[in-house]
Amino acid sequence: MTISFMASPFRSGRALLLAALTFAALPGCGDDASDPTTLSAEERQQFEQRISELEASVAALEAQLAKDAAASEREKQALTTQIGTLQEELAEARALLDTQDWDGVLVKLDAAKAEIASLQARMANFAGQVQLTAALRFGGQPFALDQSYTLASGEKITFTELRYWLSNVKFVREDGTGVAIPASYYLMEHIKEQDVAEASQPNDPTAPRVTLPANRREQVSAIPVPAGTYTSIEFSVGVDPYYNDNLSRQAGELHLFKNMASVTWMWFTSYIFTKTKGTFTAPDGSTGTFAWDTGTNSNFRTTRLAFPSPVTVNAQKHLKVALNAEVSKLFETLSPSAMPTIGAAHAAPRETLSDGFKGMFSLVSAENALQW
Repeated sequence: MTISFMASPFRSGRALLLAALTFAALPGCGDDASDPTTLSAEERQQFEQRISELEASVAALEAQLAKDAAASEREKQALTTQIGTLQEELAEARALLDTQDWDGVLVKLDAAKAEIASLQARMANFAGQVQLTAALRFGGQPFALDQSYTLASGEKITFTELRYWLSNVKFVREDGTGVAIPASYYLMEHIKEQDVAEASQPNDPTAPRVTLPANRREQVSAIPVPAGTYTSIEFSVGVDPYYNDNLSRQAGELHLFKNMASVTWMWFTSYIFTKTKGTFTAPDGSTGTFAWDTGTNSNFRTTRLAFPSPVTVNAQKHLKVALNAEVSKLFETLSPSAMPTIGAAHAAPRETLSDGFKGMFSLVSAENALQW
């Protein structure tokens, strides 16, 4: 389609131009770029708005490229050059707008629009990012330390600490294959300030010490995920045997100074998978403290949660996955007053507690997001 700005068909040509701007259907250049006819202030403003919209699209692509960890340096350089060319074309479009070269502006905008579509298609093959939230709850309400909760047995409990390793995250494709996220070891916790010694020397007063600040951590952001369409998420509670059997191996957030490792687990070193500590008041009025830990390889648990519908992840489509972590599931068959300590010497209760951690997760939502 061409638009001529000759005097006689000016009104119909201007109507076509406005339609092109309104519906973003930018036509090709016209026959007569020398016609001095000017546009109204409103029509010029629509040109400027369209240029601004394309500039914003280019800026968004530039920001996505800067964050992308999957693209090679060669790819990034090529895309950076392409983005630079786009920015120059839009700057030229603004300059042509000042000279009232309407056909020239349309040509530049048409070319820029096609180039942006090409860039978006290329970057859709790049990795996206996922934000994973596992909100701690108790009885459907937000979880808190030092708050009294009543179990079905009538026993009352309060918490002073809750920690667990969320690890081995995978996103499952439509064909059932899993995409593992490398080094995905995240320490999720709600703790008070702790002064702790190095795990390999827990009873040595001269051992290096570190203070862990009070912390509530229920979310992991910016998890890089290869572009694709996924139907579910899979993850584990604990540390897999490769790292659990050798504390000198570390990945992700695994570290001895996090007070989540022990040399006392069944005659070998091990990460502690979960820690649950607090106080109890039994139905008969007796009180005490409880400390429940898991950590042997048999306590490693994996769960998979299906999304309501398939979701796409790429550089333009990030993903928010929201889970609930229902802490009351840990107490369905275990009682703090009956079993105040669970550790290396308590194999059966550790298995039950590990099953409780596996079963406490439920999916709330899985939604695409441009940012968070």
